[in-house]
Amino acid sequence: MPGNYDYTVTTAKITLTASATKSLILLAPGTPGLRLTELGVSFDGSTAQQGVQIDLYRVATMGSPTGSSTTPAKMTDDNAPAATATALTALTAEPTAVTILRSWMVSPFGGLLAMQEVLDREVGAITSGARIGLRYTTAASVTPGCVAYLGFTE
Repeated sequence: MPGNYDYTVTTAKITLTASATKSLILLAPGTPGLRLTELGVSFDGSTAQQGVQIDLYRVATMGSPTGSSTTPAKMTDDNAPAATATALTALTAEPTAVTILRSWMVSPFGGLLAMQEVLDREVGAITSGARIGLRYTTAASVTPGCVAYLGFTE
């Protein structure tokens, strides 16, 4: 059962692609699984534009996603073991199919989404293959810079 140690995965600044749906972060649980504790996305757009849709999802069909391998960082205890979860950021190939768990529309003009999960109602991925991701969908000509993170326990 996850919940003993806290970790985070962050992205570098990414310039979003217009008229696209792309994943920012994809977490693959190790043993004993993971539970999300918080998430955040922020944008640096300089003019008012259509909102960016942010989706938290669980992978339904894996396919062959690719991106930058990112090592989760320890959040609260430097003596904690390394996370067993692995992560991809700035995906260049997406999972084949996803199940959307939550969605938000966020303004790209200095927009911020920061959310902590409600205790005992966290989104989780307990088995290997039950990956959790965070992605964006943009309208035409919407290309702000973006940074994102997912916090989790395992």
